[in-house]
Order: sequence, then structure tokens, then C-alpha cells
Amino acid sequence: MNDAAVEDHLDLADDASGRPDAVGRPTLWNPRQPNARRSLLLCGVGALAGLLIAGFGLFTAQGTRTFVVPPEDAATVNGVPILRADVIGQLRALDDVSLGEATPAQKHKVLADMVREELYVQRGVELGAPTDDTDVRQALVAGTEAVVAQDALTSRPSEAELHGWYDAHQDTYAGEGQMTVQDVRLPSAQATGADKIVAALRSGSTPAALDLKGSGRLTGDAQFYFAARIHLGDALFAVARRLKDGEVSAPVAEPDGVHILVMTHNQQPLPASYQDAHDRVLRDFLAAKVARLQAGNERFLRRRADIKIAGDFK
Repeated sequence: MNDAAVEDHLDLADDASGRPDAVGRPTLWNPRQPNARRSLLLCGVGALAGLLIAGFGLFTAQGTRTFVVPPEDAATVNGVPILRADVIGQLRALDDVSLGEATPAQKHKVLADMVREELYVQRGVELGAPTDDTDVRQALVAGTEAVVAQDALTSRPSEAELHGWYDAHQDTYAGEGQMTVQDVRLPSAQATGADKIVAALRSGSTPAALDLKGSGRLTGDAQFYFAARIHLGDALFAVARRLKDGEVSAPVAEPDGVHILVMTHNQQPLPASYQDAHDRVLRDFLAAKVARLQAGNERFLRRRADIKIAGDFK
């Protein structure tokens, strides 16, 4: 092998290992030796990394606005402020509470309603002229809701769809039932003898004969189902509506003691036939469809909007 070939072989070996060659010439990746190619290559890699980071931020950021909600605002919707003073006014008008007295649920509901209104106003502005007039804002919200509901209201559901709705909501189309029931309450000290008292009542004894006191929830007169539910509460009403005339319930534990229900007369509600309830079924079916469409539209508007909420309203 001649001298030139040996020198080329040594240069290749030194370049691969990162060490300077025999005559001290700089190699590409030796940090102790300056190299123009390495400098240009590293500059290119840095520029490419910067472009990638900037592109990621550009395509994932929700707009270019600041992420800080101004102190005078409760929220911003696409940069449009929802003033804290307006939220306080709504809390006072709807719940008669100040901002400090309002529960988190009350604040969330009021602010959610105001955000929804602003989303609908901005959507309405896309279709018409912008304005700050209160009446026109309400008209824009109503108009946007009407556009969303148009498809539901103009499409005729099939009879099969209406039958399915009727079957799933028969209680809604039943007449109002009535019941006459006594609600006996036992103090905690007598709770252990509740089963014996139930047995005596089922054998024909009356609450008065057993010196039992009413709970005070009912007057002893006939009550419509909706009124009985209000007075008894959901748990006791669910037991009462299953009782037939003359039946006595098992003991039911409630926070204020043990209750025993004595049913005098239970007139069950009679469901209306599909033909009789057809108009109501159609109206309710369309109303539920409109509600679903509007809820979906609101979710879409929220997803595409830049909404920022002040920390004390989260």
C-alpha cells in the first residue's frame, strides 16, 4: 500500500472516532477542535427544533390572547368580558344573595347561563348585525335557538318513534291518582316493637285503638298523588303507592323515626291510551329532540370558543 493510501485510511479512521488526524486537522465531532461544517449543522438542527416548537404552540393554543382574566371580569368568551358586576346582579336578582353568600353551585349556574347567552349572541352576530341592546341580545339568543330547533320541528317523526316514546313515558300520560293514607310514626324508643304493631294493625286494630300518633305529614284526607309525594317524601310515597285498600306497610326507617303507613283507599292513576295522548306525545317527543339538538349545539360552541373563567368562579 503506498503512502497516499495509508494517509487516506488514517483520515477515515480518525473521522469515525472523533479524534484529530495525525497532522492535527480538525474532525467533525471533536468538541476540542473547531469545525465549520459542525457549526452549520448544529445551527440547522437548532433552527429546526425552534420551528417545531413554535408550530406546536401555534396549532394547539386557544388563540393569542392572554390566559389571565382581568380582575373586573368573571370570565371572558372569545375575548368578550362577562363583568363581575353583572354576575353579582344576577345572583341578587335570581337567588337574593351576594357574591360572598352565594354557594359554588349558585355561582356556577349563573355564570354558565351568562356564558351560554354570550356564545349564542356571538353566534347570532355571525348571522346578523352586532349590538349591545338587551332586547336585541335576547332576540339573537332566541333566533339562534330557533335555527338549531328548525330541523327538529319541521321533521315528522314516525308512528313507531312516537309509540316508543309513549311506552317509555306512560306515567307522564296517566291521570292523577288519589290516596287516603295514615302515616304513623313511632319514636325511637318504640322502634323495636314496630313489627308487633304492624301485625296488630294487619289483624284489624286501628291506630287510635293502639294509641299511635300520626307523623303530622298528612291530614288524613284524600290527597292527589303529587300532594302525597310532597308531604310524605319520595321514599314513603314509593311505599304508599304500592299499597292496596286496607293494607299496612312494613316499618320504614326515616331520620325522624320509624313510619308505618295504613292505606284506606288508593285510587291508582289510569294511563291514557296512545290515541288520546297522541298530541301530547308528539309535542313532548319534539321538545325532547329540540333540547338534545340545542345541548349538542351548545357543546359545539363551547368547544370552539376561547372561554376563560376567573379563579373564584371555578
